[in-house]
This record gives sequence, C-alpha cells and structure tokens, in this order.
Amino acid sequence: MQLALSHRLWACLDLPFFWACSGRPVKTVGNLRHVAASERNAMLRYRSCSARAREEGLVNVANLFSALACSEEIHVQHHIELLSKYGETVTIDQLPIDSMFRAETTVKNLRGSLRRETYESMTAFPIFEKTAATEGADEAEQFFRWLATVATRHGEYCRRVLEQLNRDGTDQNVVNSWSVCPRCGGMYETVGLQENCEVCEMPASVFHLFQ
Repeated sequence: MQLALSHRLWACLDLPFFWACSGRPVKTVGNLRHVAASERNAMLRYRSCSARAREEGLVNVANLFSALACSEEIHVQHHIELLSKYGETVTIDQLPIDSMFRAETTVKNLRGSLRRETYESMTAFPIFEKTAATEGADEAEQFFRWLATVATRHGEYCRRVLEQLNRDGTDQNVVNSWSVCPRCGGMYETVGLQENCEVCEMPASVFHLFQ
C-alpha cells in the first residue's frame, strides 16, 4: 500500500500527470485551445490576404500580410507547446478552420484585420491573461501578455497602411520590409530594428525577414 502511494506521488511530479493530481488550470487550457484555433485561422487569413494584395499589384502590402501570417503561425506553435505542458496533446491539423472566409479587396481586408487585432489586444487577451494569473498558470499568463502587445502592433500597422492606401491610392510609401521574432511573434519594421525583441528580448539576428 505504501509503495503504491509512493508510486502515485512520483507520477504527480511529471507532466501531464502533475495537473491531474494538483489542480489543472481548466479555464486557461480552454482559452489556449480557443486562441490556438483563432490564431491558426488568422494565419490562413493573412496568407490569403497577401495573395490578394499581390493580385492587386500591392507588393508592399502583401509583404505586410505575409509577416502577419508568420507571426500568427508562431503563436499557434507556442500555444500547442503550452497546451502540452498542461496535459493537452494537440496538433495544428486538429485545430478547426473557418472554411467560410474569403479574401476581399485589400482595403476591406485591412479594415477587418484592424478590427480583429484591436478586439484581441484590448479585450480578449487581457481577460485570458487575468484568468491565467488567477489559476497560477504563469507561462500562459506571460504569453497572453505578449500576445496583447503584439496584437496592438499588428493593429497599428494595419491602421497605418490603410490610411496610406486611402490617401495615396498606392502602396508606394508603405513599408516594404518586416522582421518577425521567432519566439513571441513580435513584428517590426526592419529599418531601425533594435538589437533585441522589445517584447521577449530575443536577439534580432534570428528574426524572420519579409521583403
């Protein structure tokens, strides 16, 4: 009997058994699953938007959308890794896809992107961060905080490019080179790039480049 109890105790010290034994962050796991699916759809959406922008001859805007897609893909992978730590085994192919989405004109795509990124940065991610803090899920709390910051930047880039297109009727003055952090998905203009990611401190030398 004592040996059996000892064996069960040691099992609790190893994930995913730990969460089953000590109190799993149930709400946070649900939020991670939800956001992982949402970010996968954002990744696919931005890829479609990039292709549409190229069709319209807006190569610089296409680069923006490609960088956004990369950022979202990084988020998806990080969510899957966090879910694994909390005892959930999920692959990217298991995440649901919004089959109804169709890319519209680039201006409409930018408006929709701005709306979604603003909602995530101002509402969804701060709520999820608070829930993770309440449940003691420290890594998830930190990542939701990163996501809110990154989504704020995404929204700002979309707003700026939308204003430029509406003003100029062309993307000639739109930034044409973007860099994406492989750790947090932070996205920056390549010109004037700092030595480290402003969100997670990852060295800029390993960033993904889109131009």
